[in-house]
Amino acid sequence: MKKIILYMLVIFTMNVVYAQNQFNEVIFNLKAIMNDPLDAKILSTTKKENIVFQEVEFTSEIYQNSPVRIYGIVAFPEGAHKLPAIFWSQAGMSPANKAMPELFAKMGYVCMCITLPHKIWNPHITFNTKNPEDGNMTHYAISQMRAITYLCSMLEVDPEKIGIGGSSYGGFFSTLIAGADPRIKCGMSFFAGGNMMLGTHIPQFTQLTSLEDVNIWNNTIDPAIRLRYRSVPFLWGVAANDNWFYLPSVVKTYCDSIGEKRIAIIPLWEHGFPEEIDQQLFSWFDIYLKQTKKPYNSVSPLVIKKINNKLYATWSFSGENKIKKAEIIVSYGKILPWKWWIYRNYVSFPAEIKDNNIKGEIPVVEPDIEMYVFGNITDENGATTSTMPVEIKASDYGIKKANSAGEFNLFQWKIFDRDTEKNFIRMGISQFVFDSEVKMGKLPSIRIEPGKTQKKNTITFKLNHVPMHSHVLKVWAKAESKTEITLNVQGVEFPDSKSTVVNLLRNQNSYGKIPVFTTTKEINEKWQYIELQCPYNNDDVEGYVLNISSSQPVTYWLSQIVFQPVWKKNGSVK
Repeated sequence: MKKIILYMLVIFTMNVVYAQNQFNEVIFNLKAIMNDPLDAKILSTTKKENIVFQEVEFTSEIYQNSPVRIYGIVAFPEGAHKLPAIFWSQAGMSPANKAMPELFAKMGYVCMCITLPHKIWNPHITFNTKNPEDGNMTHYAISQMRAITYLCSMLEVDPEKIGIGGSSYGGFFSTLIAGADPRIKCGMSFFAGGNMMLGTHIPQFTQLTSLEDVNIWNNTIDPAIRLRYRSVPFLWGVAANDNWFYLPSVVKTYCDSIGEKRIAIIPLWEHGFPEEIDQQLFSWFDIYLKQTKKPYNSVSPLVIKKINNKLYATWSFSGENKIKKAEIIVSYGKILPWKWWIYRNYVSFPAEIKDNNIKGEIPVVEPDIEMYVFGNITDENGATTSTMPVEIKASDYGIKKANSAGEFNLFQWKIFDRDTEKNFIRMGISQFVFDSEVKMGKLPSIRIEPGKTQKKNTITFKLNHVPMHSHVLKVWAKAESKTEITLNVQGVEFPDSKSTVVNLLRNQNSYGKIPVFTTTKEINEKWQYIELQCPYNNDDVEGYVLNISSSQPVTYWLSQIVFQPVWKKNGSVK
């Protein structure tokens, strides 16, 4: 009850702010941002093929009687005049570089990114709730809006066609600035949204110390709030298992925004995307700044219904892009703020497309288990549109018995094929070699070679799970010569467990023991099956990691790794 009251208190505080007829800007002096002198300089001009690069410098603001000078990089096609422009907010608040300006310049835009003034305002400390106008994130946003002022001053730019995009921290700022700056005509974000009170790992928030601080954050710097009042086309790409910006925070940002909007939720990805989702986000500007592409398809809310004692999700879509596939995505297990989102399971099931209507069955494994459900449609160009997720229980729809054995493999990488290898590269996983020659039956394998792993002959995988359930791990392994292989499944504690404000929002001040499950088996040149039981015993864990090691410095192979939930017996409602 205490947790519910606390959660509702913060939601109520947000709703009081949102209920105002118009957002009352309290930290940004937009008149000064748009009109104060820039004292701009072009430091250098270079050319690569037909792309012009300029290194520039300008004043963002006067701080403690001194001008804050900002360094930036601008790129545009040679001969550009009155082109649409994009301000790119850097991932990780990293220094300006040519990568994104060049990418967008090749697409026919003027693009600019800047180096934020970290030497003046420390990016790693908490946001200043006692004086939000002097907060680190406030000043960083001002610097970026002043860069938009610089873009508006360029003859190469059409000031009526300016968009903003960013990745990670850049997505935080692109969401914030799209709502704050009236010059922005559309925006997009990789990973990040607002509503940090529903889950984030950024220290500017997690170092807050009270719910009063959260209230001030929500009223001033949170990226979501202004998009409740300003209608601007915006696309959020969301990695469902993101460790920096939790899924519920971005979903609520999308839900509350009043402009033309889309959200693409990609299950099982953590702070990374398949290549086609990257392209979808980049191409968003072609729809609203160039009008050279058709709008991405839009979707209706999900409707959940019981048909012949089975549970179904139905929805519809509209748009001119041909649909290639539709899926219903189900995450089984307890749903709470701040818990289990990084290591949460997601299972995708095919859905039937008939005209503009979609229908997909939701397998019931336990009638009383909570389920987080959303639908995805993907068009012929690889663009994905997601529905708003819903939280349901089958028993609420009159289903009293399980209708599925639920033999789901929650290990993210089902087959070690070339597509998986490509995704591993995109996510920075490179501890082994994909081996299409050594197979277990028809299944390819991965090869682990001595001296090529971060720890001696050991590799590590993340394991998504069903909260508050037991699991069983199954692995097939072989080696070039006799050795012992050890499987170690270790619990992972909840993130930010030492944060005062996170513990307030999570309603948790102490944490239990972290479980470890281990088994060792001798393997040789023939494929061997290894199984490890991982029982749930009221453990306080965010999820699990799998460590696999060999006792001898030999090459070994793995294939068909399975992490399977153990459902509650019978699963029927009394």
